[in-house]
Amino acid sequence: MKVCQEGHIFSQFHLQDLVQQVAAPSRKVGAAGGSLVGGRGLEDHASKRQKVDDATAEEILMRISNGDISDGDFSDDELEAENEENIPANGQVTASTTTAALPARPDATVSSNAPAASTKAEFKWVKKDFAPSDVDCHYNPEVASTCQQPLVYFSKYFTEQIFEDLAEFTNRYVLQRDGAVLATTKEEIKIFFGMLMLMGVLKYPRVRMYWQTATRIPAIADSMGVKRFFKIRGALHISDANEERDPNSQDKFWKVRPLLEAVRSRCLQLVPLEQNSIDEQMVPFTGRIAAKQFVKGKPNPEGVKVFVRCSFDGLAHDFEFYQGKGTGVSKEHAHLGLGGSVVMRLVESLPKAQNIKCYMDNYFTSVKLFLELKKIGILASGTIRGNRLAGCVMKTDKEMKKEGRGSYDERVSQNDEVVLVRWQDNGTVNMASTHLGVGNIGTVRRWSESQRSTLTLTVQR
Repeated sequence: MKVCQEGHIFSQFHLQDLVQQVAAPSRKVGAAGGSLVGGRGLEDHASKRQKVDDATAEEILMRISNGDISDGDFSDDELEAENEENIPANGQVTASTTTAALPARPDATVSSNAPAASTKAEFKWVKKDFAPSDVDCHYNPEVASTCQQPLVYFSKYFTEQIFEDLAEFTNRYVLQRDGAVLATTKEEIKIFFGMLMLMGVLKYPRVRMYWQTATRIPAIADSMGVKRFFKIRGALHISDANEERDPNSQDKFWKVRPLLEAVRSRCLQLVPLEQNSIDEQMVPFTGRIAAKQFVKGKPNPEGVKVFVRCSFDGLAHDFEFYQGKGTGVSKEHAHLGLGGSVVMRLVESLPKAQNIKCYMDNYFTSVKLFLELKKIGILASGTIRGNRLAGCVMKTDKEMKKEGRGSYDERVSQNDEVVLVRWQDNGTVNMASTHLGVGNIGTVRRWSESQRSTLTLTVQR
């Protein structure tokens, strides 16, 4: 019996059928187009089906349990692993070569799982120390260090124009819907937003409790009556409600796009800094929306997923809302997949050829992406999945575990542009970079559960 990560149990019979379907999805099993009953018995089918070895079966099962073979619109760090190369089964060499050819499909619809054109890339890897030639940042921005008052800071993102538009389109919507006059103003909309933010801090289970005698909050209840609050909340609009959606647009946030772009334009006005991080974050939301995602393992697993580029001080400089499977991949960067395509868009506003650094996790990282970034003068580092190593043969997990925690294996591309480092901690960690290698070796102290003591391990500085 085989057990996948989600806890589903597959018998060997089911597993073989699953492998057969993945290997040849167009082949029909029975006379009824795939039925296992009818034309022949279960035993007859089992004796004639194609056999696979345990290793292949385990690999297919792992792909399914990781979400690599799925039609669902669940989102995860393990999903959308596009056109990835497999890790070599075993063996260790000092240099390796791979050639990957992707079929040309110029007329096909661009998706997160299919390349738009034929690409061919060759990588040679050598076991040596990484010595990049130029990694110093040539960009020295002047950043104001004055601390702003909270209201002043908030007003830089939510301008007077935003509140004027909210008041105008909210009044217009109520008039069109009910034939009544709401007569709200931008000042009242500001009060409404302030109440929402305070409610977000207090988090009462029901909104009406802020006005009830036993649980009354004067800062909220004295600012606006409960009926008026619900009237505005039920009618709030940032765009014309009668405006029809562009039939050629796939934008699922088109009704609130003016607000999103207004905030994003302020983010883009921030002075870029040398150190940047690109990651995804969840905006908690349990209501009804077409782009809602469920990302297991997140503190807020249900909501809207946003890709964000932040500077080292935590400020967001650019962001992009994820709108579901099959969206977000541009034709220009289709060969990089969804994660790579998102990164290329988020770095568009960064100064080029200045050696600005970007850091990311294995959702985005690939060798091809890092080479694309280096072409425009942006350096990158990040964890990388084992099936995105571009044919680089490194020590196996078994060998790394045998050498113990703190051991590492380093490979450098023949043109010295990219380095891959595999490091053993509790598990094996793969890193890729265009500006950081093993470098100086230091030590860290880690607790060992098996030995019930603190160990001193080597670590790359």
